[in-house]
Amino acid sequence: MMIRSLSTLLFVALFCTCGPSPAKETTAETTAPVAQEGVSYPVIDIARLEYLFDNATYMDATFYNLPVSINQSSLPQIRSTLGGIGADPATIAPNCSPAGHIWFQVNGKNVEEADIYFQQGCTAYVWYEDGKPAYSNQMTQSGAGFYQNIINSVKQQTGGGK
Repeated sequence: MMIRSLSTLLFVALFCTCGPSPAKETTAETTAPVAQEGVSYPVIDIARLEYLFDNATYMDATFYNLPVSINQSSLPQIRSTLGGIGADPATIAPNCSPAGHIWFQVNGKNVEEADIYFQQGCTAYVWYEDGKPAYSNQMTQSGAGFYQNIINSVKQQTGGGK
């Protein structure tokens, strides 16, 4: 339903602000635990994603093992990121751990947040409700491409791609 063309994905990748993350201490709040056994959650209600699609004013994502964060403040950029959320629920395997965390805001208020899972065999969003994981969605191919472009860019900038 919300699939975007490759050109839109490239547009977003070129115009998202990717810069060094401020140094942070690792705390229980910033490091989600690795699942002990496969965990599955139902998909987030489509009405919640539609609300973001129509009203989000800001998106922020941080990564646990990359020296970047992503900030988007234009609705077309945010919509493209939302286009990377699939319709199917995700099962988080025991060997999967979150690569980062994403927040969506409407007029300065955090409305939705999720862990970002991005590794071989585990590409998904796990959405939070009341501070706890509650929903999940598989990541689309374009969503996975978005994060892969960020990783490739970081490797090029830091010399890790040689």
